Amino acid sequence: MVMTIVAVLYLVMWTVLLHYFQNSFRPHDLQGQVKAVASVLLTQTGLQFSSMLMCLLTIMLGAGSIASELENGMIHAVLSRPLRRLEYVLGKFVGLVVLLFIYATLLFSAILLVGLIFSLDTVTALTFSQIIRGWLLYLLVPIVVLCITIFGSVTLKVVPNGLLMIFIYILGNIGGMVEMIGKYISNSTITSAGVFLSLISPFQTIFATCQRVLIPSSGILGDMMQGAGGLSGFGEPASFWMFIYIAIYAVAFIVLAIRKFDKLDIN
Repeated sequence: MVMTIVAVLYLVMWTVLLHYFQNSFRPHDLQGQVKAVASVLLTQTGLQFSSMLMCLLTIMLGAGSIASELENGMIHAVLSRPLRRLEYVLGKFVGLVVLLFIYATLLFSAILLVGLIFSLDTVTALTFSQIIRGWLLYLLVPIVVLCITIFGSVTLKVVPNGLLMIFIYILGNIGGMVEMIGKYISNSTITSAGVFLSLISPFQTIFATCQRVLIPSSGILGDMMQGAGGLSGFGEPASFWMFIYIAIYAVAFIVLAIRKFDKLDIN
């Protein structure tokens, strides 16, 4: 409920911001160039902040999904039914995925709809294919966060798990910034450090790919604004092999969660 209220307040702020943004520029060549740059920056920031909200909600829901029932003893009542431990963990995971799917879809749609109402250039230029691909990547970020959070919920108590997951998520953003700095100063060691952090926490890499789909580079302006990278650096968009790694990363944590819970002594 708290995160829903925060999301609504964010959409109100997004609406007010776009209202004043669209009325702050006059039809002049220089003003038009500044508006184009500002539109990209505004869209980058808006999308990334909403993605952060989604990941925070995911951590809040997932951190206690299993750990809270282990702590308060509810798990005994649940597992007294003809329910295998595998089904219990997968049931928690699938239920949260459905909830996040609905929440993320509504938030993503609302952001684009408000941008369309105010004729934001970066939104009106989107094709149907871009929207669908961007939406799928936008959904993938919290789902991957959920996979590792579920494993943490089996292994740790609620509060330590939540704090650890927030740290890991932030680590991905730091990796994007480090990689961006390494690219700017042409330092392969710093770039490699950013890539390594992105392997530990690939969430920013997924979002960077989503951002590239929704705001593709086009000409000098597009390349320059892609380099700006929004709130936390841009890193590199995920390659095919990176997506294979992310899939293995996500599935591995769910499998580890199932195996850990199957061997867990809950007495």
